[in-house]
Amino acid sequence: MDLETYKSGVIVLGGHVQGYGIVRIFGENNIPCIVIDTTKINIARHSKYCLKFYKINYRNLIGLLLEFAKNSKFKNWLLIPTDDYYVRLLSQNRDKLNNHFIVTVDDWERINIFFNKKNTYLLAQKIGIPIPKTFYPSSIEAIKSFRDVIKFPCIIKPAIMLDFYRHFKQKVFVCNDITELEVNFKKAVEIVKPEEVIVQEIIPGNNENQYSVGIFFDRDKSYNLLVGRRKRQHPIDFGNATTFAETVDIPILIEYAEKILTEAKFFGICEVEFKYDQRDNQYKFLEVNPRTWKWHVISQFADIPFLLSLYNYFLAGRPIIKKDYENSGWRDIVTDLPIIFKLLLKGIFIKSDATNIQSAVFNKADLKPFLYQLIFLPYLIIKR
Repeated sequence: MDLETYKSGVIVLGGHVQGYGIVRIFGENNIPCIVIDTTKINIARHSKYCLKFYKINYRNLIGLLLEFAKNSKFKNWLLIPTDDYYVRLLSQNRDKLNNHFIVTVDDWERINIFFNKKNTYLLAQKIGIPIPKTFYPSSIEAIKSFRDVIKFPCIIKPAIMLDFYRHFKQKVFVCNDITELEVNFKKAVEIVKPEEVIVQEIIPGNNENQYSVGIFFDRDKSYNLLVGRRKRQHPIDFGNATTFAETVDIPILIEYAEKILTEAKFFGICEVEFKYDQRDNQYKFLEVNPRTWKWHVISQFADIPFLLSLYNYFLAGRPIIKKDYENSGWRDIVTDLPIIFKLLLKGIFIKSDATNIQSAVFNKADLKPFLYQLIFLPYLIIKR
């Protein structure tokens, strides 16, 4: 692999499964990493590839990074976020941070297109990308009129997910009739502004119909990409976390993803999500996550070097361009086994055809993160 050797390392913001995948990939390529997280209950800090760990809350993160800069620590190290809070913090503070670090997320003007899902859906509609039927009520009076324009069940979700998910511990409210829609609207506006509430139809079908394009994109062109199916997730219907993913070959999804990102003039690594609608045989756009995603480590067996390409882009001015990916899968065995059991009980388990299945955490050469994942599991189940 054409990877330049530099002293610059990587600061990974967030130390759970996704963050550990970043640490492991860079560590296996002799690129130093440190981890910053809001909690000590994370697995990446226990990796042999993690040189140092810092615990700091979101509110004080920028202060910590500026303190590093003041003391000439980690000069020209890449900052890579693993959740939306970190993305927002880095994007909104790029000017402060870029004099010392390499901020790998885009500027806030572009990030906010995807951060606020109302902006995202309006952009998709503008360029002719199919989306689920979507409405933007701003009052309870507007909700009452939905009886005749939307089929039940439907969902209520926020335009901006952060505070909603933190408060309710779920991404959406499922509404089975107009009464539930009104009740859930009132509940939602206790946390988010009325103009940030989205009402959307539920596309029928399970998570077998959910797809993602993982992509490293540069304004109007892609350097690396793959298409994956979210084969299994937790919870089963509206998943917060993928438990098994596999690569698939669906060219129209690449076309849609590149069209959306080109319109936004986006730069960076991101995940573009879709769901297949069997009613009209269309793939409908759901959202863009402007960062790495939980199962990005599938890229190792797919032979798509997202992270190393990003590193090379910033430090050598030359990304590793590769878009022909191999058949592969990804599995978080600790969370996947209970989902398999539930699907078997429901009689809807379908075995994957994926070969070369990458483990999310288990690694014989770096065992401690997996052992700590098992230790932390009861705590994480209670917390989430």
